[in-house]
Amino acid sequence: MAYVKDEQKIKIGAAKTKMVWTLGAASRSVVMIEKLLEAGMNIARFDFSEGSHAHHQETIINLRTAIRNTGILCAVMLDTKGPEIRTGEGETINLPTLTRKDKVDIVQWGIPNRIDIIILSSVHKGSDLDQVRNLLGMHANNIMLMSKIDNEEAAANVDEIMEKTDAVLLARGSPGVDQKKMIDKASALGIPIVTAVQILGGQTTDDDLPNAVLDCTTDCVMLLADEEEAHPDTALQRISSLCKELESSIDYKAVQQKIRKALPRPLQPITARKAAYACWKYPKAKAIIITAKAAVNLVARCRPSVPVLLVVSMSESFKWWSHVASHGLVSRGIIPLMGAESKTIEDMISFGVQVAKKEGICNAGDLVVALRVLNGCPVLQPLHV
Repeated sequence: MAYVKDEQKIKIGAAKTKMVWTLGAASRSVVMIEKLLEAGMNIARFDFSEGSHAHHQETIINLRTAIRNTGILCAVMLDTKGPEIRTGEGETINLPTLTRKDKVDIVQWGIPNRIDIIILSSVHKGSDLDQVRNLLGMHANNIMLMSKIDNEEAAANVDEIMEKTDAVLLARGSPGVDQKKMIDKASALGIPIVTAVQILGGQTTDDDLPNAVLDCTTDCVMLLADEEEAHPDTALQRISSLCKELESSIDYKAVQQKIRKALPRPLQPITARKAAYACWKYPKAKAIIITAKAAVNLVARCRPSVPVLLVVSMSESFKWWSHVASHGLVSRGIIPLMGAESKTIEDMISFGVQVAKKEGICNAGDLVVALRVLNGCPVLQPLHV
């Protein structure tokens, strides 16, 4: 769960593409985690294929200390080991259910530590996600399920998986998986797309990264580095800077036209239509302010060129608002804001405008667009601030 003790630090100049980093041996101290947060880490990955609960507990305590010290939000991701059997030839075959270890990791470590995201490394069909949500029980709405689609069975059942997952993780070279098909389906549904990228020595030679950033086909990159990476913060900063440089050359008008053509007709639900209008109807707007959880991914999938401020009210229960903010850290271009003392929608929008002005996103007289929900119906509100 991402939270800060005092004033939140907004990294307006960061890349729109979000960054996942694994907190391993060289990157689990408070000092190093602070450097990673400053370098652009949005999501901290805890790899449960190795390490004890006690080891991960020390790391998450350090992470939250670093979050409080820097004021930078960061989501917590638990990556399950997943079930497997090994053949006599070092080949690994994944099975379609959670192991006892996965269940223990989730229930005894993940839930008590208020994690935000679970990576399911062995999803084969939609019912696999039902199984995990049943395990989570009352916590199911607070924890995002990210499905790794990397096998033929999952690819064959992609429609039912997409209906039930909160995000998808794509790994290069997965047998029987049509990456473009997965991306198109996820984009049409407004499901965040995370792309796994291998880096070595702080560099990546993977063409998938620049292509995904330039095409706006990924929301987030998961950087998989060698555990012995000497300078994790430098490596992360290098990739983040590369993404930002690539983003500066994107033809957003062309990207948005492509997205328009690909969206289903008629565009349902009404929130989806309003989200698209917010991104495209007012091209001169300097920012988009959203206050509805349901609008986050719908706005992100439209790939707006301007900052999108997600204002989350602190007047709601602590568990609810913090997880909403954390989940926003997965979606491309979304900037979660903790709306201190915001009790009404008007207060939340006003808070978003204040932050936008303070951070130089807009100036007096500029146009911003607010997407709010009134009596259950989304309302688009252009504002000259």
